[in-house]
Amino acid sequence: MKKRLNILCVIILLVMGYSVVEAGYYLTMGAWIGAKTGYEHARQLDEAGSPVDSVMAARQISRMTNMEAISLVPRAMKGEDTSLFLDSVYNVKSKAYVPVVYGAVVVSVEKPENVFYSAVSGLTGILAAVSTVWALILFIRLIVAINRSDIFNWRNVRRLRRLGILLLVVYGCSFLLAYLTCIRVEEVFAMDGYDLSLSDMCSTTSLLLGLCALIVGEVFAIGLRMKEEQDLTI
Repeated sequence: MKKRLNILCVIILLVMGYSVVEAGYYLTMGAWIGAKTGYEHARQLDEAGSPVDSVMAARQISRMTNMEAISLVPRAMKGEDTSLFLDSVYNVKSKAYVPVVYGAVVVSVEKPENVFYSAVSGLTGILAAVSTVWALILFIRLIVAINRSDIFNWRNVRRLRRLGILLLVVYGCSFLLAYLTCIRVEEVFAMDGYDLSLSDMCSTTSLLLGLCALIVGEVFAIGLRMKEEQDLTI
């Protein structure tokens, strides 16, 4: 029984670790590519021999700093009287254009400076990172306690409750960041036949894991209360 429980714990740990590593990888790669591209364009801007070259380099820097990944939903799927296939892409296999429906795009649009948005985004990102690391530590401690046969006690109940709350905080932070991005981009960008969507901009993995942790924690708590009541009646 303990072996099966350990396997399930390892699977959950891998899922949590994968989500953290994936988010960290894309964040790091995005920052690295942005910094590298910005440095190259800044160098080109310094070495520009004419006003035209300076303007082109400045535009390239602006495009990189204003990139945003957004999700789209066709208005036809909302029941509006519009065509579903409004766009097309060139298929190199068939050497012809084929109809497509976009689900996500990366755009570069200039957005007005917003100190409040920048501050909220920075603080939310820090809170999400701290909550994720804390949740991983709690989960590892829970696995260690289970392997030591120290399972049904109030310490583990508190760990499960805190773990669930932290995972919900991580989801809330990611949802808030996606929501703020959607609002800011929606002010300056729109596509014919599409609406911006939050569906693919925010993963629900941490939400599901957090709710599961809270449920298991309450099951543990109910079992402990029943055991304490039985001990009192003996």
